[in-house]
Amino acid sequence: MKTLRTIHLYLGCLFAPMIVFMAVSGIWQVIGEMWPGAGAGWQRLLSTLHTGHALKSGETLSSPVMQGFLVAAAASLAATMVLGIVMAFRFGHRRTALLCLSAGIVVPAILIVAARG
Repeated sequence: MKTLRTIHLYLGCLFAPMIVFMAVSGIWQVIGEMWPGAGAGWQRLLSTLHTGHALKSGETLSSPVMQGFLVAAAASLAATMVLGIVMAFRFGHRRTALLCLSAGIVVPAILIVAARG
């Protein structure tokens, strides 16, 4: 289990800054859809990393190498989350971990059904 914690630690440290950035740029995109015209030019430019699409002006910060890094970051996020779930069950309160994991599945499912209804 020490090996799993070490892998979790180093993958998290390596990719955490990019994962936080992706979460924030996702927020910018949602806000932009809610309030068209919101967001400064630098926010739109930084969001090209998230979307992989250039601005109308042709500007982009994305590249094949950056996209590869982002795929690695996403895969690392998935792996560290699975490791975190395993550690929650191994070292935490199993009932609480199961309750939280279940809620993380059920609540979004309910919101999706409600939005479609």
